[in-house]
Order: sequence, then structure tokens, then C-alpha cells
Amino acid sequence: MEAMIQWGLLFIENIQQVQSPFLIAVFQFFTTLGNEIFYLIFFPSLLWCVNFRLGIRIGILFLVSVYLNSLFKILFQQPRPFDLLPGLRLSYAEGFGFPSGHAQSSMLVWCSIAYHNHRKILWYLAILLSFLVGFSRIYLGVHFPHDVVGGWILGGIIFYTYHFIIKPHLGTTKEFNIGFKRKLFYISLLPILLIIFPNAGDIMSVVAALTGVGWGLVINAHLIHFQGAYGTFWKRILRFFIGILGIIIFYFGLKILFPKSGQLAYHLFYFIRYAILGLWIGAGAPWIFSILNLVGGDE
Repeated sequence: MEAMIQWGLLFIENIQQVQSPFLIAVFQFFTTLGNEIFYLIFFPSLLWCVNFRLGIRIGILFLVSVYLNSLFKILFQQPRPFDLLPGLRLSYAEGFGFPSGHAQSSMLVWCSIAYHNHRKILWYLAILLSFLVGFSRIYLGVHFPHDVVGGWILGGIIFYTYHFIIKPHLGTTKEFNIGFKRKLFYISLLPILLIIFPNAGDIMSVVAALTGVGWGLVINAHLIHFQGAYGTFWKRILRFFIGILGIIIFYFGLKILFPKSGQLAYHLFYFIRYAILGLWIGAGAPWIFSILNLVGGDE
């Protein structure tokens, strides 16, 4: 491992020899395609305005992937390049390095979208985006090459496991007749996953988001019946802006109002914030769309 780390540092030093403000900006752009804020806008937009089932399916798969990535980082506890050579740091990052969450998520998300659409050009774009996002993490000095390769491999394993092993059997499995209240109760048990790592930021936010989205999807399925593909182009645009406004309010507004890191009950309110965000995405926004009559009309 030591030899791999030293080789990685040398590799990053070499590629950073070709450096300019423009090139740094380009790679910072591609690295934002793997940031939390990007996915926080991308997935709700997909399920509210384009394809509800696809957005939910890939969104939940993404959250499970982030959870697994966080577990691997805690397990391996590998440093980032700038922890060893601070001068390599051209962007902000925190936590452990292996495997790269950006590389893992980009591989999983973009390949899942390409697989759903069955278009060769989308596969080319998915591979290109996955490469650029991963390489940007190396160039910016926040990941070693083996971090990125590990992320790609783990993302590919999750992609293959779901689409080729788990999903084919879902269609042949009979749906269990579970009541509304019982579904909410089972979803409410998800925070048990926090017992092992109660204060890990990424794990807590993922479990909270899964809990909130789960509640939202159950409420939507039983009471709202929003499917996302309804409405004219302008209704979809309105849904996008209204939904994103809610995300801004809950994500940033509650962050300002709730206790800060180190303050009393910070972790509890951190969980509540992400759970509310998930609930808004799964049910709150669709409910508002229905009230405002933004779910019908000819295509």
C-alpha cells in the first residue's frame, strides 16, 4: 500500500504540472457533478419532471451506494493525497479517501440511466462522465488513483448486482399486501442502522434521507398518487422550480436554524433535517403539485 501511495503522489504531481486557472475550473466543474448538491437537484428533478419510477429507483440505489461507500471509508481509513502533501490540494474535501464516492456514484448513476434508455450514445456519455468525474478528483489532489479505480469498481459491482441479479427477480416476486401504517412502521426502523456508527455524517444523512423518502413514497402511493410524467412542458417547469424552492428552504434554511456542529442535539436535528428533506421530495412536493393542479394536462 505504501508503494501505491507514493506512486499516486508522484502521478498527481506530474499531472498537476499542466495547470492553469481555466483547467482547474474545468475539473472543478466535473467534480461538482458528483457533489451532494448536484444529486440533490438532479434526482428530485428526474422523478418530479421526467420519470418518477426511474428517479426513485436510481435515487434509492444511489443512497444505498453512498451508505456502502461510507462503510468502506471507515473500514479502510485511508488518507487523501493532500493529507500527505498539502500543496496538492486544489479543491475541498473531507473524511477518508478510499474508495472515491464521486467515482462510485458517477459510475452507478450514469450507467443506470444509460442501461434504462438502451441507447449506445448514452453509454458513451456515461463512461465519459464517469471518467471525467473520477479523473477530476485525482487532478484536484483529493483522491489517489487507486481511490478512484476502487470507486469505479465498487460502483460497477453495485450496478451489476442490482440490474442483473436483484432486479430480474423483483418482477417475479408477488407483492406483499402490507398496510399503510405497517409500511410506515417498517421504514421507521431504518435508523437502527445508525447504532454501529451513530455520528458518521454521510451515514446519518443517508439513513435519514432514506427514512424520509420512504415515508414520502408510502404517503404518495396511498394518498397522493403522483407519478411525475403527467403535465405539459410548462407544468413540469413549474414543478421543478417549486420543488427546488422547497429543497433550498429545507436544506439551507433548516441548516441555519438548527444547532450547529458541537452544539447540543446537533446529530438529532441533523437527522431530522435530512428526513424532512426526503419527505418533501417523496410526498411534500407532489402534494403541492396536486393542490396547484400541476399534474394533469395533455402532453
